[in-house]
Amino acid sequence: MQWTSRNRVIAAINHNEPDRVPINVTPLYDFYLNLKQYLNLEIDEEVKCGLSMEVIPHPVVLKAIGVDISSVKLGSPRRPVTIALGNDRLRDEWGVVYKKIRQSAGSYYEVVQPPLANATLEDLEKYPWPAADLPGRGESAEKDAKRLFEDTDLALLGRAAGSIIEMPIYLMGFQNWMLRLGSDPIFAAALLDKITAVQMNFDRVLLQATAKYLNIYKVSGEDLGMQTGPLYSHRMFKELFLPRQKRRWQAIRQYLDAVNPWVKIMLHSCGGIRKFIPDLMEAGIQILDPIQPHAVGMDSTELKKEFGSRLVFHGGVDIQQVLPFGTPTEVEEEVKTRIKALAPGGGYILAPAHNVQADVPPSNLVAMCRAAQKYGAYPLDLTLP
Repeated sequence: MQWTSRNRVIAAINHNEPDRVPINVTPLYDFYLNLKQYLNLEIDEEVKCGLSMEVIPHPVVLKAIGVDISSVKLGSPRRPVTIALGNDRLRDEWGVVYKKIRQSAGSYYEVVQPPLANATLEDLEKYPWPAADLPGRGESAEKDAKRLFEDTDLALLGRAAGSIIEMPIYLMGFQNWMLRLGSDPIFAAALLDKITAVQMNFDRVLLQATAKYLNIYKVSGEDLGMQTGPLYSHRMFKELFLPRQKRRWQAIRQYLDAVNPWVKIMLHSCGGIRKFIPDLMEAGIQILDPIQPHAVGMDSTELKKEFGSRLVFHGGVDIQQVLPFGTPTEVEEEVKTRIKALAPGGGYILAPAHNVQADVPPSNLVAMCRAAQKYGAYPLDLTLP
C-alpha cells in the first residue's frame, strides 16, 4: 500500500497499525506565526482565527512538519455576527462580550460581559439565541472541505461550532454558573436544553456541507475535568450533562450513518475524567482528546490497557511542562513514552495535549513531529528506553 496521511489516519482510528503513528497539531495564532518564521516559510495566506485564537494551518506548513490532519469548520455568514465594539472588545452572536488580553506570550479573548449572569427562566425564553442557517456558513465550509479533500492527501476533521457544557460559563460567568448549577437544577437544565438545540443546529449545517469529506467529527470544548479530577460529580454528569450530550451525539451519528458511516466522533475534554470514560463511550464517543498525561487518573499505560480496544486516543504529549519548557531531547523522550503506552495495535493519533500556545518554542514542536515519525514507525520497537 502507498501510505498517505488520509489512509494512515483511517487505519489508526479503526484500531489498525499503519506505516507510522499519525500526527496532529492545533496551533494558536501567535505560535503559528512563530512556527512559519522558524520554518522560513513564506506563504500567501490570510491567517484567520476566531475568538479561540485557533488557526487551521496551511497544508504546506502541515507537510513541512509531517502533520496528517487538517480541520474544517463553519465559515462566517455573509452578514457579520461578531461585532467589534472598540478597545479590543467584541460581541459574538451569543451576546457574550470579550476583550483581547495581551499576555507575555500571546493574546487571548476573555469574557468581560456575560449576558445571562442573573438570568431567569423567563429570560431564557426571550433571549435571542444564535441562528445556524445564516447564508454563507455552510457554503464556505463545503468549499474548504472539497478543496482539502481533492487537493491534498490529508485526513479531514470537522470541528463542531461549540460546546454544551462550557457555553453556560461564557453566558453567565464561571462563578454564577457553578452556583446556579448546584442551587437551581431546573434553571440549569433549561439553559442546557436551549444551548443543546442551538449546537445541534450548527452540527446539522456543518455536516450537511462537509460530512462526505470527513474522517473525524470533533465535538469540543466539553471540559469535564481539572488537573486533580472531575469538575462535576458523577451524579450531576449523568443527570444533567450526559443526556443532552448523548442527544447531540446520537443526532450526529444518525446523520453520519446515512452519509459517511466511517467517520468517528471525537470528544475534547481536559483534565482527570477517567471515571466518565465508560459513559462517554456508551453515549457514542469513539475518540478521546487530549489525554492530559499528568492529570489524576489519566496514566497513558492504564488508559490503553483498560479502554484501548474500544477507544482511540488523540493527544497525550505534555504541553504543561515538556513542550514549552523542555529541551528537544526531553521532547523526544516524551514522544517515546506516549508511543510506547498508546500506539501498540493502532488506535492512537499523537498530538500535544492541548492547543499549542506562544510559549512553546517552534523547535520543540518540530522535534515532537520528527520524533513521532522516527519512533512511531510500525512495527513499534517497544524496547526503546
